[in-house]
Amino acid sequence: MRTVFITGATGFIGGALARSLMADGCEVRCLVRSRERGAALAAAGARLIDGTLDDCNGWRREIVGCDTVFHVGGLVAARSRGELFATNATATGALADVCSAIETPPRLVFLSSLAAAGPVGRCDPPRDEAAAPAPISNYGRSKLGGERELSARAARMPITVLRPGIVFGPHDTKVAQLFQMISTLRLHLLMGFRDPPLSLIHVDDLVSLACNAADNGRRLDGHASAVGIYHACDDREHPGYATLGRRIAAALGRSVVVLPLPLVLALPTSAVVAACWNLLGQASIVSPDKLREATVPSWAASAARARAELDFMPQATLDTRLRETAEWLRGAGLV
Repeated sequence: MRTVFITGATGFIGGALARSLMADGCEVRCLVRSRERGAALAAAGARLIDGTLDDCNGWRREIVGCDTVFHVGGLVAARSRGELFATNATATGALADVCSAIETPPRLVFLSSLAAAGPVGRCDPPRDEAAAPAPISNYGRSKLGGERELSARAARMPITVLRPGIVFGPHDTKVAQLFQMISTLRLHLLMGFRDPPLSLIHVDDLVSLACNAADNGRRLDGHASAVGIYHACDDREHPGYATLGRRIAAALGRSVVVLPLPLVLALPTSAVVAACWNLLGQASIVSPDKLREATVPSWAASAARARAELDFMPQATLDTRLRETAEWLRGAGLV
């Protein structure tokens, strides 16, 4: 790779990807809504491209000359199902149309989500890519919609899809909230009385996998075979959500109380919180849609395909990564 285009570069994953690629000597072009949010990337050498995912016309020529497009941008939460699908599905197809119109189309690497694949039963083996997708949330359905938009265009250009599990590490804001609650309140809330096994991946491991997928990943074939799709997680273990809280506490040097919140309370509470944020014109990460994801039997997934085809190997244990994240949060004054 010499020249790359990144959507979502001002976010947690996109920012880590942009910094890594610049460190490797790549020319990096970043689609940004706000130049203020992209100032640190520009200072590091990135070229900022003003624009949004829902309107390609203003920046489509910026993709010309790029070897690879990393589509990291998207919505994790939205005020409506329509907003999720417009950004995560429809805009993904539009981006692919822009890329495929170029005489020599770039490789497109799409960061989807394990939510698009869906959970598995508590006693089932970890989900692999060959299993038929069965998302249980609107977020998961919208990311699967993005995958299907790309599959419909797979004959026009090389496309590879990654489905990350829970991504964490320095500069994160979402998983950092777990660290902050445990650090300040010594409390870890469990939604309901299920403790689903999770699939996690450190952001550095995901960045490494994404770059390798761009160079060596198989491409979508446009059929139902799931060729060209890779699950991205450290499948050496799948800690339960309660266990994750205790291990975060250990990384912080804190004690913690794991408190189950009965669904009879969690469901109406999440609905009220989401409605309040919607009235303010903003999306809430606390919502019935996210509650559905939090109360499944298991999110365990297999990364066997990524290991076999892309030599994927996480570079440290979960506990080491949690300690590194805790140290960064302390250094940033966030815990």
